[in-house]
Amino acid sequence: MLDVHTHFLPHDLPPPSESAVAEGWPVTEAHGEEIKVFQRGQHVRTIGSPAWDPAARIRDMDREGVVAQVVLPTPFTFLYDADPDLAARYARSQNDRLAGLVDAGEGRFFGFGTVPLQDPGAAVEEIRRIRGELGLHGVEIGTHADRYLLHDKELDAVWAELEVSGAAVFVHPWRPVAPHRSGHHGLAFGLGRPIETELAVGSLLFGGVLDRFPRLRVCLAHGGAGIPALRGRLDNGWRRQDQEFPGVRPGEALRRLWSDGLTYDARVLVLAEDTFGADRMVVGSDYPFAARETPVGAAYRDAAGDLRMGERWRDQTTRNALDFLGRRDA
Repeated sequence: MLDVHTHFLPHDLPPPSESAVAEGWPVTEAHGEEIKVFQRGQHVRTIGSPAWDPAARIRDMDREGVVAQVVLPTPFTFLYDADPDLAARYARSQNDRLAGLVDAGEGRFFGFGTVPLQDPGAAVEEIRRIRGELGLHGVEIGTHADRYLLHDKELDAVWAELEVSGAAVFVHPWRPVAPHRSGHHGLAFGLGRPIETELAVGSLLFGGVLDRFPRLRVCLAHGGAGIPALRGRLDNGWRRQDQEFPGVRPGEALRRLWSDGLTYDARVLVLAEDTFGADRMVVGSDYPFAARETPVGAAYRDAAGDLRMGERWRDQTTRNALDFLGRRDA
């Protein structure tokens, strides 16, 4: 298996100043074999060495039959709502650490960097460094950039650089909308974040991003969230628009996207495969965090009898992942 949705968090990036802490620079505290991570004074995560140690990751991968991982930054480190210069500084430092993990990974890691998306010029510069100097395979972005939505024309230079550089793009929920409505009583994980993915798909399709940049390779987190169940409604809304809209109906355009299979539900996974296509579904686990799928690929295993790819899902999802990464020759 090739797991396309795993996360990384550096444990050795001390904040440069108190103002950086106030802006959101993560602060870590050692607690035995784990570290606690704080952001703006709030405890946001407790993690162990697999978040940054390649040897620990590989041991877990061998135990679960994972041949390779795509390693992504942890979304709260995007810092899109921070000072752009500070966000760029953290992104560069984190990307350097991530490249080091990939280099030490015995060829089993594909690294995705992060960029200060609230500053399109700086984001373009970091994409060039990610693809050139660091040799990483892609970029992880959030579902919005605080001041910008993904379809805002200010971000077109970023999309253009992602396209021309051949970088794969993984879209992950960031900062759920209306948290007082979507995050109460523990709903942020089950509802708030999936809503973000649906809004991002709205930008990619209805906002014309995929039309303007047709060679982009984009993968959605979490089985596309609720998009498979909403595809008919999206098509209906698209047909009834008076204004000029993208020429491809949403149900068809969705087959240009990849999606991981992190649905936690075999029946939902079958619908996701029907929506995005058997050639666009990949494995994603959310390793090494508490929400991770255990074992990796459990939903595929349970759904195999109803999937078009059937019992071949391990081989098929691996080929799909290599296509997403632009590594068809691998």
